[in-house]
Amino acid sequence: MRRRVLAGVCAFAVLSLLVGLLAAYGMPRWFLRHGDPPAPVAVTGGVLAVLGLVIEVAALVRAARSGSFRAARESALPAAGPRRRELLRAVRRGEVPTETDRPVLRAVAEQLIRQRWVVPLFGGLVTMQLGQALLQFSPAFLALFGLTGVLFVLACWHILRDARRGEAFLRAHPAADSAAALDGPAGAGPTA
Repeated sequence: MRRRVLAGVCAFAVLSLLVGLLAAYGMPRWFLRHGDPPAPVAVTGGVLAVLGLVIEVAALVRAARSGSFRAARESALPAAGPRRRELLRAVRRGEVPTETDRPVLRAVAEQLIRQRWVVPLFGGLVTMQLGQALLQFSPAFLALFGLTGVLFVLACWHILRDARRGEAFLRAHPAADSAAALDGPAGAGPTA
């Protein structure tokens, strides 16, 4: 935890220094210059921008129809407050600290699995940003696309990894009623 905070503080300090240098000495003109893209690049940019928008709308419609929006709004995880990180950590590690936490942890794991709908949305955003970068035909927009593209890829990787961990948690820790059904009624054993 401390290592992450220290890395974040260092990254913020370096970024602040770079912004300060840019403010003091100015942005190079070649970086901000944008020109008219060649016709094939402009057509490709327009197609990618529209395709990205279509992917985003399709992802949102699918999420609304599947109930992902409603499930996220009605989830107990945001209401958990300070325990939120603790619950997420327990699911990611596959641990159940106390037996009374099992239903809440199962709900957290199910929510992690349901967050997969965000991946196509991010894909649409990246596709649309690539189209806009090609339409602007500027090094600044291409650099911005590269930065946001990397961030979206990392976010998608994190979401998919957490979804797999949620599935593993649900397999390792079945619900109490399904575990009882697998064991059979109490006192029942093989009869000869």
